[in-house]
Amino acid sequence: MSRKLEGKAALVTGAAGGIGSAVVRRFVAERAEVLAADLDAAGLDRLAADLPGVRVCAADITTAEGVAALFAAMDDAFGRIDILVNNAGIGGPRMQRLHELALEDFDKVMAANLRAPLALTQAALPRMIAAGGGAIVNLASPAGFHAVPRVGPYSISKAGMVMLTRQTAKEYAADGIRCNAVAPGVTQTPILDDLPEAHLNQIVAAIPQGRVAQPHEIAAMIAYLASDDASYVNGSIVMVDGAAGT
Repeated sequence: MSRKLEGKAALVTGAAGGIGSAVVRRFVAERAEVLAADLDAAGLDRLAADLPGVRVCAADITTAEGVAALFAAMDDAFGRIDILVNNAGIGGPRMQRLHELALEDFDKVMAANLRAPLALTQAALPRMIAAGGGAIVNLASPAGFHAVPRVGPYSISKAGMVMLTRQTAKEYAADGIRCNAVAPGVTQTPILDDLPEAHLNQIVAAIPQGRVAQPHEIAAMIAYLASDDASYVNGSIVMVDGAAGT
């Protein structure tokens, strides 16, 4: 494994999940210093046991207190933040059309999937500006480009993440800050374990590469965008979906 992230301090949210933990592992392999954040304290403990040296912080990023706790932990551990990965998010209600949707449920999805990444970005930006630059990688989704029936809150939140990415990139490029997003296709995470085999087969049949993504494949693109190899990549939304959206 390369050392492309050596000397970089990274904050990764949703780090106990399938893609998040893969990102942490990839960053560690590329010699980054990592603070792994999640609501799942037990999951973070398991990750830290596997990866000695990784710092962990259990926090609710939908609250101002949670965001403040993460950046206090970053300041204490590393004194800086070079990379922010806004990976945490929720799926929200499914099988509801918009007129059936409770606005409270919509608010919960927006709080986790869009407001929290904005709050984290707001906290990271002054630190990155003071340091002369940094890299932010957001997790978007193909659903942010193509409306998915009956999962409206998720699609709307991810469309917002696309624009948050582009807005951040344009406003802060002159400060040496890059902001890009990865839009993963269907990925082999525990959520797929609950799908009926027939449903999963139907999903795979619609993917030209004939399989779902593995978390490490998504992590590889995130690591690239976070690295200096992507020094002129800014404001991009990269589809990692096996040509499903092509």
